[in-house]
Amino acid sequence: MSQRGRKPIDKQQPIETRQAIWDEIRQLKSFFQPEIERAVNLESSNIRDYLTGLLRAGYLDAKTTKDGIIKRISYTLIKDAGRTAPRVRKDGSEVTQGRCRQYMWNVIPILKMFTCADLAYNASTPEHTVALNTARDYIGALHNAGYLAPAKPCKSGEKQLWKLKHGKWTGPHPPQIQRTKQVYDPNLRAVVWQTITGGAE
Repeated sequence: MSQRGRKPIDKQQPIETRQAIWDEIRQLKSFFQPEIERAVNLESSNIRDYLTGLLRAGYLDAKTTKDGIIKRISYTLIKDAGRTAPRVRKDGSEVTQGRCRQYMWNVIPILKMFTCADLAYNASTPEHTVALNTARDYIGALHNAGYLAPAKPCKSGEKQLWKLKHGKWTGPHPPQIQRTKQVYDPNLRAVVWQTITGGAE
């Protein structure tokens, strides 16, 4: 995979770095770390940490070989989780932050029309409950960013029904609400909405 067109490292989001590495892993199946380094425009330390996390989480197997005094580690993909890169820390534990957002994004195209309460209920699991305020905030952000629209006019006292706008399902990764008051879409690898703090648009 070519490095051409990739953003500078300091401009990339964590999900992009994981996905770039994971895409290469799935393509190569068996590999050495330098092969990944040549394919993606990332720091070797970032690649090494993610490979270590995947190894400890059971996605990769590793074997050490010696070429004279040089030790080389070969990796093999043994658990292919699909297109979306596994979210793991260096110690192999799963990254759970943003999971509720993922669940909401998954059910939005299925529900067709929904209120905040509908989204919170349908996105919840026995292990993870999506709070009503969480659903309300996410709907508000997606509406601001142009993903959602009112499904029909809302009369006084009625709860607003929302729907996903045509053509706005951009991929499996949920748009993210960032601390800088902007919405970032990892599927498009772009900021799709941000608060304007002053001046004309």
